[in-house]
Amino acid sequence: MKNPTLRRVLVVTTVVGATLGGGIAVAAWTSSGSGAANAKAGTAAAPTTGTVNASAFTSGLLYPGGPAGDAKVLVNNPNPYPVKVTTIVANGTPTGSGGTGTCTTTGVTWSSQSPNASVPAGGNATLTLAGAVSMSTASEDGCQGALFAIPVTVTVVSG
Repeated sequence: MKNPTLRRVLVVTTVVGATLGGGIAVAAWTSSGSGAANAKAGTAAAPTTGTVNASAFTSGLLYPGGPAGDAKVLVNNPNPYPVKVTTIVANGTPTGSGGTGTCTTTGVTWSSQSPNASVPAGGNATLTLAGAVSMSTASEDGCQGALFAIPVTVTVVSG
């Protein structure tokens, strides 16, 4: 290419072509809008309690007028997330069974508890609550060796 004018035309054509081609590549339209996303919360299921076998009690036993004893509570968590047990309070009259005789007057009382214990999602945990129960001197002789069922309300929070 010895012709300088032709060379200038080719250079200008190449530069203009590259510029237009680049312009076409970035000529995309953008837009945005606003609205709302949706999510739905599940419903918490109430925890339940279960029976703990009498053989699980080897210490912290109750005696009339004696020191406070241990209580065990089996807490079942039906929820798909872990929970923490925040409080356990009595909600009825304790009953005794399996003693040496009649145990109508148990003399058993419950002290409110705040164990802050974890229960896994869909699982259970047996909580040992030291000093949660006591027995007065009003307890009948037939309550010796009895297992006491103490109605309680268990309160949990997610976490």
